[in-house]
Amino acid sequence: MHRAYHALPPLTTKSGEPINAVYGFVSMLLGIINEMRPSHIAVCFDRPEKTFRREKFVKYQAQRPEMDEFLVTQMGKAHDVVSAFGIPLYEKAGYEADDLLGTIVRQSQKAESKINETIIITGDRDIFQLISKKVKVFVPVKGLKEGKLYGEEEVKHEFDFEPIQMIDYKALVGDSSDNYPGVSGIGPKTARELIIKYKTVEEVFKNLDKLPEKTKNKLIDSEEDALFFKNIATIVTNVPVKIDFKKMKDWDLGSEEAIKLFMSYGFKTLLGRITNTAEKSALPPIETKKNLSKSDIESVVLMLVKKLEDRQYAIRGTAGMVLQGLDMGVDDIDVVADKKTALLFNNLFKKEVLKAVEYSESDKFKSHYGKFVINGISVEVMGEWQIRKGEGWSEVYNASGDEVNIIDVNGLKVKVENFETELKTSAEMGRWSEFQKIKKQLSKTQQGSLF
Repeated sequence: MHRAYHALPPLTTKSGEPINAVYGFVSMLLGIINEMRPSHIAVCFDRPEKTFRREKFVKYQAQRPEMDEFLVTQMGKAHDVVSAFGIPLYEKAGYEADDLLGTIVRQSQKAESKINETIIITGDRDIFQLISKKVKVFVPVKGLKEGKLYGEEEVKHEFDFEPIQMIDYKALVGDSSDNYPGVSGIGPKTARELIIKYKTVEEVFKNLDKLPEKTKNKLIDSEEDALFFKNIATIVTNVPVKIDFKKMKDWDLGSEEAIKLFMSYGFKTLLGRITNTAEKSALPPIETKKNLSKSDIESVVLMLVKKLEDRQYAIRGTAGMVLQGLDMGVDDIDVVADKKTALLFNNLFKKEVLKAVEYSESDKFKSHYGKFVINGISVEVMGEWQIRKGEGWSEVYNASGDEVNIIDVNGLKVKVENFETELKTSAEMGRWSEFQKIKKQLSKTQQGSLF
């Protein structure tokens, strides 16, 4: 809401009430639903009351100005829209929205929730501490198109430590946006080095005698402060609220109540978006199979091969490596191709399309990208794929001859990306754990072939 309010010019309803923040918020929410096709949705808001963090530390967020009165009047309208969509809204006096998100995430990991993957949409990087194998965070930059999706690997690549260690990092370095200082004299570089080496704040203070004298002197009388700010930085995951995953699944963008609200707010363009998607939102959500077996992969790959015939493509990533005999965890099948073949997927797999192939560029990749669901398995297509390298881009990957091996799968010739290219792209993406895993397995395979 804050971002939308300050990003958009003043807009008003017919009666002259400010509405720009609501418009921006709703536009983004509709974009998220259209791009990500979630099965379950929940929205969390901050409350105006003082939080438990402010009770503990009076300076917490004290530098933030009072909310503009023209934004305050729009908060209720945003709540009304979320409710009209049938999306559960969670807030709790004394807690922040992050704490509600943490509580939902914790409960979503239980089997009875039937949630396979959780994606949190937020601009607040404090939330990285919640990232796990089944939890990712999408950070919008300039809308959804230029945002970034963070999983465990992305956090490790950017910070060199595990997501949960963001708490310990913040305890040492502090957070200017939330107005707590951390440990005086400890900057981001030193904090990162300490967390990488000792893992937690507690272990840092157990090993003070091993630290350089200058760093030790900054820390020696600060253990109480560091532990206090660790508590401030920790997101609560057990807020006393009832979380209802069934309600999260029963949303309806094109409800009669939502249409009436949009008409009263003068949201003509957005009205078209919810009426056009009403039929789609009523369809059962698409859930894809995870932890694919080799036979799962082969069944879909054979379907692809029969339709693609001799066109320029290759199965890449973990699926391609499993087909070549390596032991890798696989959640989806990646296909790299030339532009022409990538775009052809839109016609060959019309009924299976989740996101049609089109040119896409982010801060990490660019390609002609699309997503399909074939036999319940997610298939991602990348035509003329490139990886960001500093200020430029990698070479173009398009399943050309020197990138590809041809293997036999149940009597059919299947093109797969060779190991040299897999290692090269893993390194360019900074996925070093994957890189080492491939090298280790290849080394064992080669040793086995010698004897």
